[in-house]
Amino acid sequence: MNEIKQEKFDKNEQYSLSKRERVYYSLANLPHTILAGIFTLTFVDYFWNTFVLNQFLFITAQIIYVAVNALNDFYLGRVSDKTDYKRWGSRRLIYIKWGGVLWALVFFSLWFPWSYTNQIIIFIHYLVSVIAFDMLLTLVILVWIALMPELTEDPDERNQMSLNNQYFLIIGALPVLISFVVFQMGMSAFHIYTGVCAIICAVCYYFVASNLEEKPELYEEQIDVGLLQALKELGASKSFITVTIFRAFRQINISLGLSFIFAYIFIFGVDEITASLLYYLLTTVIALLGFFLYKNLSRKYEMRSLMVWGMGIHVILNIIAFFVVLPREFEILVWFFLLISFIVQGYVLFDFPVLSLVIDEDEVEHNTRREGLILGVNAFFNKIGESIGPIIGTSILLLFTFQQKSEIQGDLAIVGIKFLLFIVQGIFIAIGAISLYYFPLYGEKLQKLRAELSKMHKEKADAFRAKL
Repeated sequence: MNEIKQEKFDKNEQYSLSKRERVYYSLANLPHTILAGIFTLTFVDYFWNTFVLNQFLFITAQIIYVAVNALNDFYLGRVSDKTDYKRWGSRRLIYIKWGGVLWALVFFSLWFPWSYTNQIIIFIHYLVSVIAFDMLLTLVILVWIALMPELTEDPDERNQMSLNNQYFLIIGALPVLISFVVFQMGMSAFHIYTGVCAIICAVCYYFVASNLEEKPELYEEQIDVGLLQALKELGASKSFITVTIFRAFRQINISLGLSFIFAYIFIFGVDEITASLLYYLLTTVIALLGFFLYKNLSRKYEMRSLMVWGMGIHVILNIIAFFVVLPREFEILVWFFLLISFIVQGYVLFDFPVLSLVIDEDEVEHNTRREGLILGVNAFFNKIGESIGPIIGTSILLLFTFQQKSEIQGDLAIVGIKFLLFIVQGIFIAIGAISLYYFPLYGEKLQKLRAELSKMHKEKADAFRAKL
């Protein structure tokens, strides 16, 4: 593993943001966790399992969804880059403030069935819901992620902000897991519950956007190039390509996680309420232990090395887990392997910080800040992964004779559930690890990048203040 050299730009630097500002930034992860979490946990169960949406129509909707929303990511990412901050007061925060409110409203409205039996109407409802929900998710989350590299250039401070994100994820994960139980109680209770969640989320986004400040001095004088030229420059970036591959395959696994709890419940060996509580502890307290572990290791080792090693261990763990829990009498051990897994995958702490390094490199090389475009192009491939995941998951379940809307599954279906949980996800983790192995921003190259970026930002800030 590559150790961090103790040079000028290291952990002894004072953070540029106040503790309150870092908390305000991370607070946005609370509504994000609630809205995206409940949707991800429920939408496949709601449309595919409960309303038994035809598999052909389900796949067709997924293909249309990825085509529409992936193309929208280019526009939604670039629109904030080109927003006139002098006219609107900001170029990012305005979308968090009002886009977050609209997103919460759409989230609440999509759980009202258009039809209980008509497959075409259910198909249209599903298609409209996933497209509208994801467009607003992209609009809000892209600009929120884009704020991190703008607010601070210090990788350690970015890691701390990512850790703060996890604290709010812990809070947000509780209503997500509760929603799994509420959903089983019937749609009337679920409608009330999602309405309360939507109000809380809208208020949070408005509050966050009202209490943060952007840094217009970093982009006031920049000259934007055309979209095709910008895409050409991104396509030549090894840093961007390697991180994008990692994030796209990670997105596939995310879509194979919460969305398929309705299937994994058959191998958990406990009732739904107990499973929900245990899964909550795994995704919060246990995951937080993993974050602390990697945060401490990052003081000695570089993010790239920690991520590659962590993912390699994760793959090996998944393979072992599959063969150990294959006999039905050992299924209860799935909880042991999930516990270890959530600690090992603490490497996701570095997801946003590594992506921020790509943005830093782009600014140094091209003297322009275009976080929105970079994140939008990255999201284009994430959406492909997000759409492919449910197709892969449902197809594998059906291949192993999984019975929709059934409370009992055969032995072959149980094997398929375990195969999906461990082997399929392990394959995608391995692909991501191989890609990150070739990520170039580490060692002396990273130190040089940080020095050049700091110098550039100081010059921009001095020029901006001179005009005031």
